[in-house]
Amino acid sequence: MKAKNNIKAKTFPDVMMKRWENSDGIDFAIALARLTGWMLQVDWLTTEQHADVENMTPVRVYVETNRDVVFDFTGKKGIMAFNKYVIQPIAGKRTRTPTAYIDTRCYSEQALRELPLRVKANDTEIEKATSAISAHPTFLDTIPKRQNPEIPAYLASKFSHGNCVPFADALMNLTGLPAAGIDVMKYADECGSRLGFCHAIIIHPDGQVEDAWGKQPLSEVLERFYIKEYTMSATIFEERKAIQSREYPDRYQDAYKLAISFLKDHSLVLTNK
Repeated sequence: MKAKNNIKAKTFPDVMMKRWENSDGIDFAIALARLTGWMLQVDWLTTEQHADVENMTPVRVYVETNRDVVFDFTGKKGIMAFNKYVIQPIAGKRTRTPTAYIDTRCYSEQALRELPLRVKANDTEIEKATSAISAHPTFLDTIPKRQNPEIPAYLASKFSHGNCVPFADALMNLTGLPAAGIDVMKYADECGSRLGFCHAIIIHPDGQVEDAWGKQPLSEVLERFYIKEYTMSATIFEERKAIQSREYPDRYQDAYKLAISFLKDHSLVLTNK
């Protein structure tokens, strides 16, 4: 039986897929990130949290959306399936340390090129990958379009994880729109995040909300974070802002100033958008 919507089946020529596999996916990932604007991710093997990349082992480079979906030359996979069927088999060949685990980090293309990866990016191969992706009849059509593509994915990721409060603070101060924080009382079963504060957003007059990934219905934010039950209020935002400003003043101010600068420089502040 022919599988429906299966972009894995004979996605690209075998000779190209073999070449991309041997280069840890870097050339394909860069090409796809340029075409779609989604996140360039690197999975590393490490034995300690916040380790320097020089002390970690690179495993794979790939492109991921903000909905935990990977688009790779092996096909479209949820992040858990991608980890199980692609990352773990490679990781098992590159370490025998039982305590090693995967640390995923997001990069700009420029930063990616400077990393101590096993294989460096090859511009000729990136061009070939770009041509192959563009020539494929359906591959790009399966990938969702980004909202707010003016904000590079690595920055949107940075402002979504650990820096959503200073980003919302900056957007609130530039637009005059109210900010709110989301406290979670229940996540979906597949999510292992801690209950309590989860994310900060601003609220538009039409009821839609906005974060670094753009303006969207609140339901999309809830789905992205696997939220099932929650409370949302300006008070939650202000409390979290006070905590972060007190406990991490330098980090908070750096993220806030970066958000202000980027939003102004790229004319992304539109109070009526």
